[in-house]
Amino acid sequence: MKIPESIKTYGVALILIVAAFWLAARYMEPPPPRELTLAAGTKGGAYYAYAELYKASLVKPGIHINILETSGALENIELLRTGKADFAFVQSGLATIKNKAELESLGSLYFEPLWVFLRKGFKASELRDMKDMTLAIGKKGSGTRAVTETLLAKNGVTPDNTTFLPLDSTDIQTALEKKKIDAAFIVAGYSAPLIQTLLRQKDLTLMSIERAGAYTRIYPFLSKVYLPKGVLDLSANIPAQETQLISPAATLIAHKDIHPALKALLVQTAFSVHKMVNEGVGSPFGSKESFPSLSFTDFPISAEAQRYHKHGPSLLQRYLPFWLADIVDRLKIMLIPLLTVLIPLIKIAPPSYRWRVRSRIYKWYKSLKKTEEQARQGDTDLQEMLDTLDRIDSEAKNTTVPLSYTDELYNLRLHIQLVRNRMQKP
Repeated sequence: MKIPESIKTYGVALILIVAAFWLAARYMEPPPPRELTLAAGTKGGAYYAYAELYKASLVKPGIHINILETSGALENIELLRTGKADFAFVQSGLATIKNKAELESLGSLYFEPLWVFLRKGFKASELRDMKDMTLAIGKKGSGTRAVTETLLAKNGVTPDNTTFLPLDSTDIQTALEKKKIDAAFIVAGYSAPLIQTLLRQKDLTLMSIERAGAYTRIYPFLSKVYLPKGVLDLSANIPAQETQLISPAATLIAHKDIHPALKALLVQTAFSVHKMVNEGVGSPFGSKESFPSLSFTDFPISAEAQRYHKHGPSLLQRYLPFWLADIVDRLKIMLIPLLTVLIPLIKIAPPSYRWRVRSRIYKWYKSLKKTEEQARQGDTDLQEMLDTLDRIDSEAKNTTVPLSYTDELYNLRLHIQLVRNRMQKP
């Protein structure tokens, strides 16, 4: 059975197109997972509260968030590095060279100052004044402990001359009330329930860090924040005096291998959640910084975060649901076969098809022309040339072509008859 030219031509084109799309599909990114793990902090803390807001916000895009309760930022970093968490809240200033190769920042979210509360009767205007005291410095693995130990050591306050207790936020209030500690160090946002409670304790004093500017010069991840008198509560006059604090920033960190679409989604969620919180309660700190921000983070900034902070959500994210936007975005790799194979083939295939069909007709013109020249020169017997014309005509009649090309076949037969008539003319 003879294969039609249309199948030969367009069949080959179809095979090339399918092969090109198959090859491109092999390089297309897989779809993002629908379940993520977010390392937060202790229940009752700001990190955990924000984690629950993120979880609620991601229900609509179809992402389920598993929240991990942890001891703090250092544990969160380790969970990210070992692949046990996908994202985490981490206090700035905890990055190391080793970690930087594996983790990326999606931006800073808000200031979380170092609050130093002193029991009544204890006076200190500088951290170096705290020698021989009993201090709550946070549990091992927490960001509070990491920054507190660093700052105290810089001031010569060490376990050799001071008692350090590893208390977390749930134990600090009780320890202060029972006078088991003289001072407590807490890194938290000002809206954290523990901070709000301790600020209103009559027998506690919030320490103003007099050398805040010096700390920010020595440790770039720290910022100097300022609380005017009464800014937290005008009616209760909290704080009772102008207060300077030093502050790390809460940041959102991701493992670098997490799907890019999820990084972009988490950045978008961070803007949604923290803009809402900031607009709802405002900020008491004397800073013009707008959060979320690309400042105050010591991990490398992810490309998705940079793109979002610079341009906002992509066109697809603005008008399409998350999953549909992701599918369309991943399908852009299919433009490669579309542009390199499909479009050229669409332009090439029809002319190629026409050429293949016409070549079945035109091939006889060579023999026809040769026979006519022989007749003109008289080199060949007339009957032999007529027989040649009969053979060409017979084969032309048996040539199958599409109906749209039949006119060209009949033109060939007319030309054969024209040559025959000339040869037979006396």
